[in-house]
Amino acid sequence: MAGERLIKMLNSRGGKDSDYADVVYGVVTSTEPLKVQLSNNMVIDDNFIVLGKHIGKFKLPGKATINGSDVIKTEKINFKDMEFDNSLKKNDKVTMIRMDGGQQFYLFEREEG
Repeated sequence: MAGERLIKMLNSRGGKDSDYADVVYGVVTSTEPLKVQLSNNMVIDDNFIVLGKHIGKFKLPGKATINGSDVIKTEKINFKDMEFDNSLKKNDKVTMIRMDGGQQFYLFEREEG
């Protein structure tokens, strides 16, 4: 019953594929300003891109384990906040969600490689 209603609602909405949210892939062509070329050769800039919280430089609370032993917190070593640098670089492959309507893209992942 609920599934039939959902399908009916989706079908009644109409519109083009670009009107709906979708996963898209791209390549960073510039970092300052941020520009990403999508697979259809369209280039979007930072006016249309929302970065996920794990893209760029960020800190997370945590602790380190080296060779199976926890690193002891000392005056010189404080692992309360660990800093990570996941900044985008030219030619990085990225995964984004094109938001409903296609006017905003949520960049949530940079492919390793």
